[in-house]
Amino acid sequence: MSELFAPLTDGTGHPNRWPAAMLVCSQTEARRNGVEWAPSHIISIYGPESRYLGLPDFDQSRQLHSRFEDVVDPTAPGAPSTVHVEEVLRFVEGLPKDARLMIHCLQGRTRAAAIALGILAKTLPADKAGQTVFRSVAQASPNPLVVALFDRVLKLDGKLIKAGRKFPATGLRAAVA
Repeated sequence: MSELFAPLTDGTGHPNRWPAAMLVCSQTEARRNGVEWAPSHIISIYGPESRYLGLPDFDQSRQLHSRFEDVVDPTAPGAPSTVHVEEVLRFVEGLPKDARLMIHCLQGRTRAAAIALGILAKTLPADKAGQTVFRSVAQASPNPLVVALFDRVLKLDGKLIKAGRKFPATGLRAAVA
């Protein structure tokens, strides 16, 4: 199943030269196929009030549980924040060169796609990160608030937001206004 985790970068810019070998999927796909897909690390995204329904019995030292809702209003209950983005970036910086990262949210299209976009934007130009996510994630519609938060934390001056506009997301302007 290594083709599922094909490298998306050459590893330049990552402390351990991790080549962004990652897979974005839904919670259901993670639970059903996770053992077969054999990720080495997981980022699980689900709401603060939701139960975790991802891959059971996974080594918790290799998993990040990021709990926020799929909302575009930064004042909404459970909205994502810079704390979530910084937590994801710290987790990814610790990945070894051979890591196979599975990122999942409920449907695998919004929050997980936005996290993948932000991870790629750390080492790729924003437009290239956007193109890569669009090619790699079926029906990607990255959460515009999460994209805006990554743009702010990575100091991309709107470049990631612009790249995110190429996706069929709604509400992007409202999230960053």
